[in-house]
Amino acid sequence: MKLFSELLEQAFSDANLPVESVPAIDLYMDQILTLVEDGLSANKRRPEDKLLTKSMIHNYSKEHLIMPVKGKKYSREQVFQLLCVLNLKQTLAMSDIRTLTGHEPDSSGFAAAYGASLALKEELRGRMEQVLLETFGANPDLSDREQLLTLCLTLSSASTLLRRLCEKMIDET
Repeated sequence: MKLFSELLEQAFSDANLPVESVPAIDLYMDQILTLVEDGLSANKRRPEDKLLTKSMIHNYSKEHLIMPVKGKKYSREQVFQLLCVLNLKQTLAMSDIRTLTGHEPDSSGFAAAYGASLALKEELRGRMEQVLLETFGANPDLSDREQLLTLCLTLSSASTLLRRLCEKMIDET
């Protein structure tokens, strides 16, 4: 069994799709799927998992989570809007995501917000890793079911607190 510190390192070494990796041209849906698959495949829990599908993109558009497509190509801003949705859906309800991303077709700023969030994420990553190692130690006994449950409950509770903070900020707008 791997040490907690090794699991922490693996969990915190997720892939990011840098802003500069998104082409400055409009993309067809298949190109977006390839971009996301190639750039973020390290974030999959299992190799067969899908990060994004055509159905997901269509549903996000129907639910007004992303700007409607004009023709068959998606603008660079729509791609960033989609990347924001992919990130947010891990934590927030679709209604909250709609509040954050569902804007008029002329809206912009998703690329800037996405890029800034990646920079802040990197800054927080090291701090969070250090806090978790200080809190739980480098090698808690994960084979002890009670200790495993305790750690998972604690981490889940921390995730809930952060989600609630997001919800409170959204509710204030």
